[in-house]
Amino acid sequence: MKYLFILILAFNWTFSLGQTSQSTDSIRPPIYDTTSLEIKSTNSFYFLSKLFAIPRNCDNKTELDCCIFSAYVSKLDNGRFQSQLSCSNGTTLIWTIYDTEVIAKQNLETSLNSRSQMKKEFKKFKQEEVDFFVFDNKVKAYRQSFTTQNGYQYFEYKFYGTINGQSIFGSLMLLNEKKSSKELSQLFQQLVRF
Repeated sequence: MKYLFILILAFNWTFSLGQTSQSTDSIRPPIYDTTSLEIKSTNSFYFLSKLFAIPRNCDNKTELDCCIFSAYVSKLDNGRFQSQLSCSNGTTLIWTIYDTEVIAKQNLETSLNSRSQMKKEFKKFKQEEVDFFVFDNKVKAYRQSFTTQNGYQYFEYKFYGTINGQSIFGSLMLLNEKKSSKELSQLFQQLVRF
């Protein structure tokens, strides 16, 4: 019986040491390492509240028509999605929906200014206002073309506007120059026109 009493006493003493707690005033709220989340889809995506199928023409060796949709939710963007449709042929559409057209316009202006400040880093840089349509709605848009010091060319259409009650800021990036949107894949032709 004496050994049982000592065993119980030792167990209670050990158990009580493990149960010491701090007052809630001394505990700091958790700091999370994950401040953003990425979601991906290879079958469909939403663009301005409309659902589109992603063609999966990836059977050939070059896989030029493979596309993937991804969206990022970031703490820095107050939970706003930055969405992207990227295809292995070098065509990428990136867009974000904002609360107001004023905010979308500010994002366009900031983006244009930051790129034109970097123009001295390019061998060639050109920016011009162009006609650009999203779902056949004309939006304010600029075409930027630039050539890197290594001779690589890129083309980008940056735009903003309000379509179906949603204020959008986006960019269409191309690795090859297109005379018109008719040279884009069927999927992109459903979304934008220039």
